[in-house]
Amino acid sequence: MNGQMIFFTLFAVIAISGSVLMIALQKISHRIVSMVFSFFAVAGLYFLLGAEFIGIVQIMVYVGAITILFVFGMMMTEHRNIGFGPDPHKWQRGLSFVGVLTLLIIMLYGIFNMDLPTTPQPYIGTVESIGIELYGHYFIAFLGSAFLLTAALIGAVVIARKEAE
Repeated sequence: MNGQMIFFTLFAVIAISGSVLMIALQKISHRIVSMVFSFFAVAGLYFLLGAEFIGIVQIMVYVGAITILFVFGMMMTEHRNIGFGPDPHKWQRGLSFVGVLTLLIIMLYGIFNMDLPTTPQPYIGTVESIGIELYGHYFIAFLGSAFLLTAALIGAVVIARKEAE
């Protein structure tokens, strides 16, 4: 077992544990913390795959922006520990367990029967290749979207200013 496999296992366990805890915990603040651990673990998996750009975007967008959005929502609203309703019947629990077990078996079958390349393939999603594509081939589209977003921002400021007066 090499170092990459150890880190993959560690990040996978943290991501799965964080996701399960996010569903199972009662307090919203504890759920947010477990969500942050899950997001960081997914970013670590992206780094292991060699997709540094996607890993950094994962940290900036999800760990940063989305988590702050949830924290602000938690601070600005009144939240209580609300249950999910009455306990399900035994046959509903059994049916859920059978469904989850079936999905797990299908996923494991697909994973173990995948044809993976034996030689390492060069990763094309590096920051350099994304920059060349974005500022080389799609420069006009990039500029068009920048102008569109600037116009939308100016329009939002004008509308907000009229409502404030």
